[in-house]
Amino acid sequence: MISVILLMAGTGSRMNMDKNKVLLQLDGKEIFMHSYDKFKSKGLEVVCVINPIDEELIRKSFKDDVIITYGGPNRQESVYNGLKVARGDYILIHDAARPLISQNLIDTLIDKAQSGKPILTYFKCKNTVKSIELGIETLNRDNIIFATTPQCGKKEDFIYCHKKAKEENFIATDDISLFEKYLDKEIELVEANEENFKITTKIDYELAKLLVKGEEND
Repeated sequence: MISVILLMAGTGSRMNMDKNKVLLQLDGKEIFMHSYDKFKSKGLEVVCVINPIDEELIRKSFKDDVIITYGGPNRQESVYNGLKVARGDYILIHDAARPLISQNLIDTLIDKAQSGKPILTYFKCKNTVKSIELGIETLNRDNIIFATTPQCGKKEDFIYCHKKAKEENFIATDDISLFEKYLDKEIELVEANEENFKITTKIDYELAKLLVKGEEND
């Protein structure tokens, strides 16, 4: 069984809105419902990790029962709360603020889950990248990728890494970073669709409004 942990407990402060950005409307439904519906259409269990102040509004979006748990003080704690509720042996962790994940990407991850390998989805680097740590140094962009979600792995591996991180007070900015630190396992890379960006700013939101129309026509 595969479970999806859908992270939606943030506040969307960088959007300067009066509510959580995943509650904003995108083509007639809330942002978080786009990815939720896509995962559910594949028969996957979805655990929604929410901010308790949003619970009433979120529950109104569902016709059937939904699995809900509350987020923690940071992303890592929110993921761990979701892991404790998820029933799947293999876990996909996804940002609800990435509503334009493609059906093809989901299908690919479902197929690859059979191997049990950790998976990092990513975007290629298109820009020239420079380090300013010790002066200005141009880096080889062919060796650089941008991490996105879903990030995937066995539930038992995620639990092990989260417990180790808690013991050491280590906080990571994404989920695969814990695997890099605590697991000696090869991480498989899967390129994500370009539209799978995170809605962080108002410009992102306006772009998503345009792209979701094209998605409907595919």
